[in-house]
Amino acid sequence: MEKIERIVIGIPTFRRPWGLSRLLSSIGKLNVQFDLHILVADNDKDKKQGLSIVEQTKKNGYPFPITGIIVSERGISQVRNALMQNAFEMFGADGLAMVDDDETVESNWLSELVAMQEQGNYDVVGGHILPDFELHPPRWTCGLTIYWRKIHKAGTISFLHRTGNVFLSRSIHEKFSGCVFDPLFGLTGGEDKEFFTRLKKKGASFGFAPEAISYEYINSSRMTRRWALRRAYQIGCSDARIFRLHEVSKRDLIYELIKIPGAIAVHLLFILVTASLPSRHMQGCVKLARQFGKLNGVFGSPPQIYRVIHGK
Repeated sequence: MEKIERIVIGIPTFRRPWGLSRLLSSIGKLNVQFDLHILVADNDKDKKQGLSIVEQTKKNGYPFPITGIIVSERGISQVRNALMQNAFEMFGADGLAMVDDDETVESNWLSELVAMQEQGNYDVVGGHILPDFELHPPRWTCGLTIYWRKIHKAGTISFLHRTGNVFLSRSIHEKFSGCVFDPLFGLTGGEDKEFFTRLKKKGASFGFAPEAISYEYINSSRMTRRWALRRAYQIGCSDARIFRLHEVSKRDLIYELIKIPGAIAVHLLFILVTASLPSRHMQGCVKLARQFGKLNGVFGSPPQIYRVIHGK
């Protein structure tokens, strides 16, 4: 692949003007040598708070060109698809870096993502997401992957699970034409993992840049046991839906269903044994919630988590 020169940073947003403004401020401090354009996709056709922040940012003077668009159909999949289409078709970008409106980035974030992409010619490169807690985190949050994302070594990895800090090469648009985020996951979440699952089946390559660091803002409403358990439940539900979607046999599905009751029993025992250890106890509760979420993903209706906004 030729050297990357033109990049779009794509930002999906919905009713988080404070978070979007905070993110744009951090992006404005990037050290880059590329032709860079910022694209904000606002999923709120009524209030249009995202567009207002874009216009305000322009008036205040911004080091990079910035454009705001409205995505009328509600759903995170629809917004991500609009970002991909505009980045690769309208702007002719060599790559699309996606970051969410509850994040901020370090000054070398984009350069690190691009360096890793060029090093391994990867189709997808992920970066390291660290939590940025609004309040001092309770003891029970320690070690929970819901807050503390897994970090990989630099280089090739087998898979990525999320799009909060990710670089998509133009090869996604050219080699895997028609591969977009599934609208069925638009309000439930899990659209990123499902998208990457399809890309992997088609032969896409994945890399990881641990020095490409972003910070996910965890406000007080997301620092409760209730939120953590609901999040784990939703992840389990999405995992089961993805498992069912991707041509698994009845035998595989039956085997997966047989495993769930056993996992529930193990996690229940673990919860009882670790009752006096806050973080370990909560880890067991989260794993248990995830198993119940898997049952919902097979037999029930997925929770529409994107109908509720956490953050400002």
